[in-house]
Amino acid sequence: MNCKRIIAALMCAMLPFGTAILSVKSPISAAASSGSMTFEELYALEENELEQYCSKNDLTYISKESAKSILEIRRGKWVAVMPKDYMLKGVTDLLESENSSDMKSKNYYDYDFEKITSELNMPEKYYRINAENNDFAFYKKSEIDADGNAKDIYVKLASIDVEIDPSITDEDAIVRLYQLISVWTEQNPLVYSGITFRHGPAPGSKIETIEIETLGDVNADGYINAVDASKVLAYYARISTNQIGEYTEDQKLSADVNHDKMINAVDASNILAYYAYSSTTKEAPISMEEYMKK
Repeated sequence: MNCKRIIAALMCAMLPFGTAILSVKSPISAAASSGSMTFEELYALEENELEQYCSKNDLTYISKESAKSILEIRRGKWVAVMPKDYMLKGVTDLLESENSSDMKSKNYYDYDFEKITSELNMPEKYYRINAENNDFAFYKKSEIDADGNAKDIYVKLASIDVEIDPSITDEDAIVRLYQLISVWTEQNPLVYSGITFRHGPAPGSKIETIEIETLGDVNADGYINAVDASKVLAYYARISTNQIGEYTEDQKLSADVNHDKMINAVDASNILAYYAYSSTTKEAPISMEEYMKK
C-alpha cells in the first residue's frame, strides 16, 4: 500500500473521532461538577462526564480511542514532577539554566524518588511506579530580565514512570485507568502537564536516552502518529466552532508543523503523511522538521 492510500485510510478512520466532539453532550452529574472527586468517583464517570470534568478543571482529557491507540505501545505514562526542596538530598543538581544543553546532565543523585513518588499519591490498587524507568525531562519558560528583554529559562523535572498494574486484564478497565493517569496526577500542584523536550535515564537505568521530537508530537508521548493527527483535527474542530481549543502554547507550536501560524486540517494531513513515511521507510526516518523542509 502506498503512502497516499495509507494517508487516505487514516483520514477516513479518524473522521468519527474528529466530528464526535461536535455532538450534543449530556449534562454533567453533580459529582463531576463539584470539582473535587475521589479516584473511585473519577473511575465511575461516564465518558462524557469525564471529558466535561477535564474541561471544567483544565485537565488533559484522553479519549477512549486515543487511549486504546497508545496502549498498543505501552501501559504506562511518564508524569513530570517539579521537585521541591524537601525532595532533594543535596543542592548540587542543576534545576534551572538558560542553556538547554545543561539540562542533559544526568545528575539524579540528589533526587529523593521515594518522596517524589509518594507525593503523586497513585492508588496502589491500580498502578505501580516503574522505578527502573524513572528519568528526567525539562521544559522551557520565558522571562523578562532587568533590562526588559525576553529570555528562555529551561527547568528540569523528575519524570516518573506510572504504569497500570499488570494484574489488571480487563480491556475497558485498562483504557479507563490509562485515561485517569493524567486526570488524577494533574490535580497535584507538583505535576507539570505541558510539553517536555527530552528524557534521559537515571543512574543505573537500563533504558537508553530518548530524544523527544516535539514538532508533530502533540501529546508528547515520544511518537508522531495518527493519535497526534487526531488531536490536531479535534483542536481544529473546536476552534472552528468558536469553542476553546485548550492547547498550551507549546502544544500550538508542536501542532503547527508547516509553521504558517495556523492549526488546521493541513497540519493533521502533514502529520499523517510523516507517519505514513516513517512507518514504511526502510531507512532511519528523518525528523519531522527535516521532513517539512522537503
